[in-house]
Amino acid sequence: MKKLGYIISKTNDGLIIAKSKIKDPRRLVGHIAYDKDLKRIGKIVDVIGRVDKPFIVIKPESKDVIEYIETGPVYYYMEKRTKRFMRRKNKKAKRKRGRGKPRSRMS
Repeated sequence: MKKLGYIISKTNDGLIIAKSKIKDPRRLVGHIAYDKDLKRIGKIVDVIGRVDKPFIVIKPESKDVIEYIETGPVYYYMEKRTKRFMRRKNKKAKRKRGRGKPRSRMS
């Protein structure tokens, strides 16, 4: 778990705005945000604001999440797993497809 930032406001559209503690939060779009008790808050959908002071937009999991979220405390994110293992499976599948009858040569 790594520090994401702290919540500064909740919008009327049901989104959550957090001030980033990360220098380049653009890579976090798509990650999941958590609170200190490891409860899932929502998904990071956008980064807005100036480059030197970015804000993170979080889409909450449900409407109930917005009610218990407090402004001020630090929230966290978890790194996504890489797709390295999926690539290995696909390579094996491609190998199997390649096997079969040998091509006949035309004279």
